[in-house]
Amino acid sequence: MLSVLLVGAGAVGPAAAHDDLVGSEPTDGATVEQAPESLVLTFSGAVSELGTQVVVTGPDGSPVSEGEPAVDGDRVEQELADDLAAGGYTVLWRVTSEDGHPISGELGFTVTEASSTESASTESAGTGTTSTESAGTGTTSSAPTVDPTPVADETSGSGDGMPTWAWIAIGVAALALAGALATTYARGRG
Repeated sequence: MLSVLLVGAGAVGPAAAHDDLVGSEPTDGATVEQAPESLVLTFSGAVSELGTQVVVTGPDGSPVSEGEPAVDGDRVEQELADDLAAGGYTVLWRVTSEDGHPISGELGFTVTEASSTESASTESAGTGTTSTESAGTGTTSSAPTVDPTPVADETSGSGDGMPTWAWIAIGVAALALAGALATTYARGRG
């Protein structure tokens, strides 16, 4: 019976492990002088193109993502608009991890100087000034959102509406039932 429990416990363990975001360019909370041409997210394992979403919003809450994100193994690259203003940017991302579970998150970065196109249009408007916002998340009610489908993270669970601890409890209960049936069967044969 102990071997049944150990085999069952091994089957439950891998299901709880999901890939994680391990890095980004620019990094979360970074302050950069020039606006990047693209945002790069790096994960602990390969991610699927299916379900990948990256939404980058600018200081005014409007989207600055250009086209669809490009997936290459464990890297996701999202092109950004050419005329980025100085200020805080928010990145909402969602991918399908290597084990098939969706994961998501949020990060932010700050640009201190507007892109040359943005600077020229600001100066021609007569203001000649740019503003810099703090490196906070900068979210507003008008910011676009990523698909609200429940997703997995280390605190909420499996991503299908049931926390990881519930799946573990179900697995333990199934193992206990299998052990009881095996014991009953063994007694019936004896």
